[in-house]
Amino acid sequence: MNKTIKKIFSLSLVLLMTSNTIAYAADNTISKDETVYVNLSSTGEVEKVIISDQIHSEIVGQKVTDNSSLSDIENVKGEEKPEIDGNNITWELEGNDLFYQGNTDKELPVEIRVDYYLDGNKIEPTEIGGKSGKVKIEVTTINNEKHQTEIDGETKDIYTPFMIASVIILPNDIFSNIKINSGKILTEGNNQIVTYVSVPGLCELMPEDTDIDLPEKLVIEADAEEFELGPIMSVATCELPEINELGELGSLSEMIDSIDELQSASSQLRDGTKTLSDGQTELADKLVEFKSGVSELGKGSSALIDGVGKLALGIDSAYEGANRIADGIRLFVSSSDEFGKGAKTFGEGAVSFADKAKVFASGAVQLSNGLDELTTSTGELEVGAKSLTSGTDKLIKGEQKITSGVSASLQGISDIIKNLKQQNPKNPMIETLTKIEAGLKTVEIGSNDMTTQLNNLKDGQQKVADGLEKLNGSTGTIKETVGLLQEGSNGLSDGAGKLAESSALLDKGSKQIVDGSSSLVEGSQAVSDGLGELSDGSQVAIAGKDKLKQGNKDLVSAVDQLVEGGNKLKDGANELNENMNKFHEEGINELSSVLTEKTDSLDDLLLVKDELVKLADEYNNFSGISKDMEGSVKFIMKTDEIKKPKQTVDQTQTDTTKKKGFFDWLKSLFGK
Repeated sequence: MNKTIKKIFSLSLVLLMTSNTIAYAADNTISKDETVYVNLSSTGEVEKVIISDQIHSEIVGQKVTDNSSLSDIENVKGEEKPEIDGNNITWELEGNDLFYQGNTDKELPVEIRVDYYLDGNKIEPTEIGGKSGKVKIEVTTINNEKHQTEIDGETKDIYTPFMIASVIILPNDIFSNIKINSGKILTEGNNQIVTYVSVPGLCELMPEDTDIDLPEKLVIEADAEEFELGPIMSVATCELPEINELGELGSLSEMIDSIDELQSASSQLRDGTKTLSDGQTELADKLVEFKSGVSELGKGSSALIDGVGKLALGIDSAYEGANRIADGIRLFVSSSDEFGKGAKTFGEGAVSFADKAKVFASGAVQLSNGLDELTTSTGELEVGAKSLTSGTDKLIKGEQKITSGVSASLQGISDIIKNLKQQNPKNPMIETLTKIEAGLKTVEIGSNDMTTQLNNLKDGQQKVADGLEKLNGSTGTIKETVGLLQEGSNGLSDGAGKLAESSALLDKGSKQIVDGSSSLVEGSQAVSDGLGELSDGSQVAIAGKDKLKQGNKDLVSAVDQLVEGGNKLKDGANELNENMNKFHEEGINELSSVLTEKTDSLDDLLLVKDELVKLADEYNNFSGISKDMEGSVKFIMKTDEIKKPKQTVDQTQTDTTKKKGFFDWLKSLFGK
């Protein structure tokens, strides 16, 4: 074995040696850490035992009394000398730690036995070196620390629980096709390293019907070429963390209760996966319906996009119309003021005309009275009468135009009132316009009366003219005609009075229109401004319709993916439900059944766990320890190596190694 392999092997050994070393106490308790080095023959027979002890105290220079059965005690690291009185050894420490060693012939609590086989036949280690063939190596661990104790009314043999870890290095150039019955095989460079852990004696405590396998024998089988084998290294300790943790266990009933809870939870989980599967299936179906709804939404979106375009055009048209309405209202207000003034002037003119008509009628009477005097001037009067008839005819036509204007104004006012009532029945303009409408109706009646009177006047004038023609022959007819003229003049005077009154009302109403028009103008302007803003907003909507169209396409695509994902989830949920049913039936229920069957057997094992913990805690030394000390102990065992026959030099080196002893050999490895 070369130096590298030796050092790796030694490092592994040190790790095993230090894995269970006690921690130094934080108070004034003195601790003793004991290591028992054992040199074994190739078959496991004890050749030499050296014990190394380390005493530690937190107080420097403390005087310590130890208890030990060792002989040939020697301080290996300091100058302190022991005071020995039987098994009591007193040391006066110079520092915190003291290291000493000694010898003993005390029987070891554990043994290692090694047997070798070649091609199926048992062979001595002195004979197997250099041989080739199928080899088998059996490493048996034995626990000699047996105790009898009474547990649950029955006497049982219980062993102090020693854990023995062994390491065997098998070079690749010698061993191949390696098989082991327990442990692990690790690869390191050109070597296969077999590690094996056993707890000898624990198998005897296991019930026969348990499946727990704790082999106390390691069996290695391999093909060997010129057999050689390095030392088999083993470390034994009873400081087992797993055993100590048993002290915190109660009964397997807690485990069984947990299994029952697990079984119940598994059943609930199975129901949950069934619910999930059903729900996912329903979700997948609903997603298909959702996809159909999204398709309809897409169609509606298309219609909406078209409607937005049309709405924008309609809003623009409405905006233009609203501006025209506002301008028309302003013109109407301005015209209403002028109309009122014209109506007033018209009324005043009608009164003046009536007054003149009366004067004319009076003159006609005088004419009738002075008919005799006028007879000679009948020709001239006839011409004048015809001119008067022609003027009256023009006056009638003018009056008809006035009547038509008043009727048109009345119709316009009525339309405005109707529109205002439709927009806002409480609009204050309605009352004002209603009064104007009443005044216009009065004007219309007076104008119609005036037209009638003028027609009568015309008829009278015509008759005057006709009468003048006949004046010379029919004076009576002239007088009669003058009477009609006087009567018509009186009617004209009455109509002119009514027309004057209506004109005054119309003028007053037009002023009220002007006064109340500000709200109408402001309202129409507000409508126009609002439609302008709406028009701007519609342009924004038009600009966003392309985004809406693209978003609708993206939505349809995403829904397709969503439906696909929903179907995959449905399949996954169904598979999960099937596997959960299988897990519940074949896993949890089977586990519960097996544990229930094994409960009685494992409960028997738990009955001895307190005794095992007690024995492990009590075995804290091999050579002895004072009562006031805390202790720990480990055993490091090494077998002799087996080599094929070589030159004398190699044998001498081997003999030298044996003479030095294992402890010196180990130190020499770390010194190289």
